[in-house]
Amino acid sequence: MVITLGLEPVYEVVLYPLHTVAFGLAGALIISNQRSNPIGWLLGGLGFEGSLVDFAEGYAHHASWPWVVPIEWFSNWANTLGIGTLAVILTLFPGGRGLGPRRRALVWTGVVAIVLMTVGAAFGHSTDPRFDSGSNPYAVAGLEPVHLAGQVLFIVALLAAIGSLIARFRGATGVERQQLKWVAYVVGVLAVVGPLAIVAFDDSALVRIAIAVVAAALPSAICIAILRYRLYDVDVIVTGTLVYATLTVLLAAGYLAATLVLGAALGGRSPWVIAGATLAVAAAFRPLRARIQDAVDRRFRRARYDALARVDAFLDDLRVGRADPEALQQVLREVMSQPDLELRYLLPGAALRIDAQGRDVRTDVPDGRVELLVERAGVPLAVVVHTAAAAEPRLHEVVARARLAIEIARLRAEVRHQLIEVQASRARIVAASYQERRRIERDLHDGAQQRLVSVGLALRHAQFELGESPVVRTIDAAIEQITVAIADLRELANGVRPASLRELAGRTPLPVDVYAGCERFPTDIEAIPNPAWAPH
Repeated sequence: MVITLGLEPVYEVVLYPLHTVAFGLAGALIISNQRSNPIGWLLGGLGFEGSLVDFAEGYAHHASWPWVVPIEWFSNWANTLGIGTLAVILTLFPGGRGLGPRRRALVWTGVVAIVLMTVGAAFGHSTDPRFDSGSNPYAVAGLEPVHLAGQVLFIVALLAAIGSLIARFRGATGVERQQLKWVAYVVGVLAVVGPLAIVAFDDSALVRIAIAVVAAALPSAICIAILRYRLYDVDVIVTGTLVYATLTVLLAAGYLAATLVLGAALGGRSPWVIAGATLAVAAAFRPLRARIQDAVDRRFRRARYDALARVDAFLDDLRVGRADPEALQQVLREVMSQPDLELRYLLPGAALRIDAQGRDVRTDVPDGRVELLVERAGVPLAVVVHTAAAAEPRLHEVVARARLAIEIARLRAEVRHQLIEVQASRARIVAASYQERRRIERDLHDGAQQRLVSVGLALRHAQFELGESPVVRTIDAAIEQITVAIADLRELANGVRPASLRELAGRTPLPVDVYAGCERFPTDIEAIPNPAWAPH
């Protein structure tokens, strides 16, 4: 705390209040979301208790201040409450209710251990070494066995709580398993750092810093697990810890071995020894990390390992031509176990979404499903429509690995979409020309043809009235020309004749081959279509 500046190292003044803030903040968040969960109240109480203890410990460094004796006494036993409560919290986690008989017994065992340790620490001589005067001013003789019994009972309760945590983790599935995994991870780290604190707490500043950070990590993990915020990121954290811890040990061993070998060859004081060992470690970093990552994933994240291996195999087949990029959607469905997963490609500068064949697809997202946008260098390529599930982080990794295949598939889908547009455009042109031709045919049949027939009839009537006049022959010749013109108009009005089929077939959007013989059909068959086109 601030009142201990100059009396303690700066990192202790800054870092050690972190666990108090972490406990208080985690408790407040849980209470605000799940008021009935007792873990939130316990964490909040630990935060308050920790702040009082931190203040009392800092106050006790100033011997000349008033009330320093009772405040120092309080600081030397109050932290027992926080330590003992951890066993109760681990037993109650994650819901705090609906406990079975064994877990209820563990809770009461932890409570009894807290009471015994607190009474023994507050009023016994077991805490005498913690006081500046060397003696507890409020000690009562004969309470040392009480404190020892409380410590033994606490160890039993803590080990039983951890055992219960492990047993529940093995039998849990889904969300509960991920919740337990968060706490199990931090407890595992505490199990590693704890013995170091016992052995080297006073001798190593690094150990004291690690204890401060890990102590703040426990309430944070409990809060994340209960509130289910980024719950499945624990897999990434666990595997990352295993990978880099193993990598650090192996690289340190490799550096030591290289130093010994090069030192023996070049002399222990040669600068080339350090340079060569450093170069060897740097060269081994990337391939060694990749191998360790694969080994850890194969053991602890098998689903992720299998999914990425399947995608890598598909990419290898794509490079050598054994697979088409359009098969990527089926690959994603298989590795994610989601048969309804959709890969919709985005066209540049358009709001359309198309499938692998270039066909337009729906742009809305059905209920219960979400979209994952796929980008490459800031350019949107596609969206993956999938069911919101626990494996979404794995989907992000799979899509990131397959991003190149998605870009290739999008380019091919864009070309297919353009071909479909061209074919549709040609079909529209043919349909429009056909409709225009039909309109002209109707106009010729119903307009010009009928007028010529009327003119011919009028001339024939005039010819009849003129009798034997020489003009009759001229009128007769005109009527013959009108008859020829009517025949030509009827020919045009009857549409395109077979001679024009080749030209018409060439204008269709699809390839068409027309085979028509020159022989005539039998009379009874040929008579069937005649009423449809014969002039009336």
